[in-house]
Amino acid sequence: MAGIVNSYETVMVLSTKLGEEGIASTVEKFKALIAAHGTIDVVDEWGKRRLAYPIEKQTEGYYALISFKSEPDFISELNRIYNITDGVLRSAVKKIEVKPSKLQKKAPEQAETAVEAAPAEAETAAE
Repeated sequence: MAGIVNSYETVMVLSTKLGEEGIASTVEKFKALIAAHGTIDVVDEWGKRRLAYPIEKQTEGYYALISFKSEPDFISELNRIYNITDGVLRSAVKKIEVKPSKLQKKAPEQAETAVEAAPAEAETAAE
């Protein structure tokens, strides 16, 4: 499967018991890991949020989202490292599917006729 690159998003919820320095170092650890196996598009740290339900008797967690591109083989390794890292309460990795719009699927001449036909259809519907 070498050579195939997909887009992914990962969200991690870290324990606030790690402290500010521990949280920062854990986020940096995962950013470096992902960067070593792919390319990072966006890092969005949402910060400390209240959890919907207690996890390991904690009611708050630190959320971070990372959008990246990598080979599919890396995802199982990323999940394994999430599971063995202290302070990671929850994590999720989702493949992002890029779907072309309906107009992009049509041939260029068909797209133009579809746009031209739309006003004519609107006029007949109004009558």
